[in-house]
Order: sequence, then structure tokens, then C-alpha cells
Amino acid sequence: MKLKEEQLIEACKENKRQARNELYKLYSKKLLGICLRYTRNLSEAEDVLHDAFIKIFTKIDQYSGKGSFEGWLKRITANTAIQYLRERAKNDARFSAREVETINVAEDDEAIPVIPAKELMKMIQNLPDGYRMIFNMFVFEEMSHKEIAEVLQINENTSKSQFHRAKLSLRKMVNEYLKSNI
Repeated sequence: MKLKEEQLIEACKENKRQARNELYKLYSKKLLGICLRYTRNLSEAEDVLHDAFIKIFTKIDQYSGKGSFEGWLKRITANTAIQYLRERAKNDARFSAREVETINVAEDDEAIPVIPAKELMKMIQNLPDGYRMIFNMFVFEEMSHKEIAEVLQINENTSKSQFHRAKLSLRKMVNEYLKSNI
């Protein structure tokens, strides 16, 4: 671990405001990217980021120095985003394991032209909450379907099904984008 990072962590543990501001400046953009993957828009992502930093500063004493500090921050942020979606799901019937009409999309393996990362991020953000959450956990957090099922308290097959449907939805969005832009 870098000496400066170690000193910054210690200063944060001592509740030094300047250190907390510096930590925020160093990592907020990266962590906001994680939040954006789970939420639908910048406003929601910023709310989740705010909650994540509250947890980070509250739990910073629990960071033992083993493993990557950035990895620790990312895990707290992803877990905060997942918790945010869980809480919202209680009040929003959009996220459930309900059956959704399968979208018929061509299954050919043709080479797909390059799509700007910004456009792909928009597509991911437009996925239904359940699809987006499982897609992010599987693809970006590299969790297995078993781990996802445990975290979300769902059946492992539900995770697999939601991931499959997320891919179908993304494929449809990609096809629509390609038709209109290429």
C-alpha cells in the first residue's frame, strides 16, 4: 500500500475532514461509475454514491489494510447500490422474478460494429431494475449465479433467467441502435 494512501486512511479513521474530502476527490468518479451501472440516471447514482460514502466513512475502521483499499471501496459501493435497489423494489413492483415476455432477437453470431461505451452504458441503464442488477453483478462484479442468488435472496435459476433476459434485451437495444446509426 502506498504511504500516502495509508496516511489518508489513518486520517479518515481519525475523522479529519480534509482527509475525507481528499478521499472523496480521489475515488468519487470511479465509484460513481459503479453507481451508474446499477441506477437509471445520474441523480439516483449520486444518491447511492452519497450513501456509499457515508458507509465508507462509518466503516473505515473495519478496513484492516489487507487487500486493495480501492477494492474495498468498490465492494461497499456495489453493496450500497444493491441495497438501494432492494429497498426501492419493496415499493416498486418492477423488480420481481415475474415472467416477462421473451423478446425474439436474431441469434446470429455476426461481428457487431463497435458501439461507443457511452451508448452501451445507456442501454444497460435502460434495462429493468432486476435485469440490470443481476447483469452488473455477473458481468462487472464477476459474481457467480449462486453468489447473486445468496445476496439477493432469490433462486439461482432466477438469477440465470434474469441474466439471460438482460442479454436478450441488450441484444435488442444493440440491434435497434445499429439499424438507426449504422
